[in-house]
Amino acid sequence: MSPFAQKLRLTGLTAVLGLAVAATIFQLPAQAADEAPPGGYPSWQDVEKAKQSEASTAAEVTRIGDLLGGLQAQGEALGNAAVSAAADYAVAQSALQAASSKVDALTAQVARAREESGRHKREIGALAAQSYKTGGTNMGFFVALDAVQTNSIHAMDIVRIVSDKTALLVHKSAESERVAAALADQERAAKAERERLAGEAEAKLSSAQAAQRAMSQHIAEQQQHSQELTAQLASLKGTTAAVEDEFRQGQAARAAYEASLAAKRAAAEEQARRQAEAAARAAAQPPANPAPRNPAPGAPAPVPPAESTTPTPLPVVVVPAVPGGAVNDPAGAKTYAAGRLSAYGWGQDQFQCLAQLWTKESNWLTTATNPYSGAYGIAQALPAGKYASAGSDWLTSYRTQVDWGLAYILTSYGSPCGAWDHSVLKNWY
Repeated sequence: MSPFAQKLRLTGLTAVLGLAVAATIFQLPAQAADEAPPGGYPSWQDVEKAKQSEASTAAEVTRIGDLLGGLQAQGEALGNAAVSAAADYAVAQSALQAASSKVDALTAQVARAREESGRHKREIGALAAQSYKTGGTNMGFFVALDAVQTNSIHAMDIVRIVSDKTALLVHKSAESERVAAALADQERAAKAERERLAGEAEAKLSSAQAAQRAMSQHIAEQQQHSQELTAQLASLKGTTAAVEDEFRQGQAARAAYEASLAAKRAAAEEQARRQAEAAARAAAQPPANPAPRNPAPGAPAPVPPAESTTPTPLPVVVVPAVPGGAVNDPAGAKTYAAGRLSAYGWGQDQFQCLAQLWTKESNWLTTATNPYSGAYGIAQALPAGKYASAGSDWLTSYRTQVDWGLAYILTSYGSPCGAWDHSVLKNWY
């Protein structure tokens, strides 16, 4: 077990047994933690030693930079995993809902088929009584004989009509019973499938919740370690933690822009490829209503449908809120974003561009997920884990997503209208 894992274990035991008992059981020298920092993180003694030469200082700066980058990368990976797990849950939940709807529909169809069969049987009973009254069954021969002797065509018609209608109702009743039995079989199969999907959805929900907890726990640890690492980096470079933090945020924003640039371009190219394939398949199929070879004189020539030149936005899938998770509140998100514009040096004239941009991207939904690229949230961050720099609750908080999105727009495009212009031109931003 690594020193970092040992320390985590000690922390858990301390919470359970109490500080006094834990200190008695695990007698670690006060200096040991400083000499052997958890997970390979440098101690302040390491930092002071590194200052003794330029080479060691540079090496320690590189080491700390790598650690900070690793923390960020791991946080992004866990965030992406949380989004993916939530999307898996969404698919399972959607399938379960569809299965439940199918069961409900089949149950209603079975009830209707059985009601129809019962109605036919009641009609058969009524006709049997009518047939008896008119000489049906055992009396039918005598009625028919009397009709022949008296040349009574009306009596013969009554016997024939009653007999034919009875036969038809018997057939309909049997057919309704057959349909009801077949539907009942489908209903049982659908219920079994619904039970299976319910178990799958429950498992997916557990996975999604576990992924969210893992991400939140890591981000909390990341913030703790990042603060100390940034302070150590500032000490080595002779700057301040605030300067180093701002510098790293700028680097993170630039990396987020470049990653988003590549990923969204790839997603747009994939969408164009799919649309081209769909158009090719449609062109290869014969028209549903071919024009006549010799149209009537004066008839107008058929006009082919106009082809749309406007690119279709990538579809957005809304991941259902994991219980205890996100709240989709477009109106609240817009109000919050409008109130934050001034913090980035923009006037309210920029809000219309922002509203159009994020309506196109996500409809201002906290859980909006693009199935092609994996972009997530109101600002459609890509990769989704980039939100982590704005707060550990980015998966569920529209405020955190809006803050990250505004900072991303400022760094990448200068203003919401600049981002909107790019989106109109490229169909992504």
